[in-house]
Amino acid sequence: MNDLINIKVIQKDFNGEKKRFVNARELHNWLKVGRDFSNWIKDRIKKYDFIEDLDYFVAIAKFGDGKISLNKPKIKDPKTGQVLAKEYILSVDMAKELAMIENSEIGKQVRKYFIRVEGEFKKVMQIATMDPKTINQLTEQFWETRNETKEYRRDFTDCIKDFAAVKNYGTYTDMFYKFLFMERAKEYRKLLSLIKKDFTRNYMYEEILLIIGAFETGLAGEVEKEFKKLKRHLTQKEFEKIFKEFSSQRNWKVYQKRARNIMATYDEELRNIKHPKLIDYKKEFSQEDIQKLIGKEK
Repeated sequence: MNDLINIKVIQKDFNGEKKRFVNARELHNWLKVGRDFSNWIKDRIKKYDFIEDLDYFVAIAKFGDGKISLNKPKIKDPKTGQVLAKEYILSVDMAKELAMIENSEIGKQVRKYFIRVEGEFKKVMQIATMDPKTINQLTEQFWETRNETKEYRRDFTDCIKDFAAVKNYGTYTDMFYKFLFMERAKEYRKLLSLIKKDFTRNYMYEEILLIIGAFETGLAGEVEKEFKKLKRHLTQKEFEKIFKEFSSQRNWKVYQKRARNIMATYDEELRNIKHPKLIDYKKEFSQEDIQKLIGKEK
């Protein structure tokens, strides 16, 4: 039963520290409580002396939007007059206690679930504290992916060598890095404090490597096609034109956003690194992210 439970757990900066939270309404549903949610949560808070802004906080509408101080019994939308539902956002410790209080089989299973996900979270954070540069290598298949994408990189460098008149490897690589996460390779290395012997891609997350590899080998194919069509080496402007057309395809916009989300979120949460150009792409760091890092599927 525990393997079937999947309650969203997110990490937020709260009162100056990183804490983990769950939505009380989702917890209520999983516990199969036979009482109205609003009465149930208010009763539990009062009966067991849970403290607002310590054990939980109250928000309006979308889970994860942030902390809002609420004193009125009812909050209304100023435009529609509709009463907005209060969301109680609970610390994982409070959620575990509420599950135990239910004294039911499902309550025991939910509590075990939280214990397991907290254990996984602490494992990741411990590694991040000891050696943040290598936290990306926690994924079980990282080195397999790294070796596989070396071949894709070779496709890209070979296409420059064989089909481009101007062989600006660094320039072409920076074009791609800037397209993907708005930073040149040198900027990324500086943020991670990599030394000369460190290979940049050894410190990228597995999903980033896959996106880079797929892009490079796909672009190489387009360059080769143009070379065969023109029957001559491409100028740098022609290479850049193919790059622009290839990167503007709709599917790459999806991968671009995903890459920026990962870079902005994972690095800030795990490496304590902020990417200034990616500030608008940071998302909540969730249990799903932990699962991906440790190579497990729900």
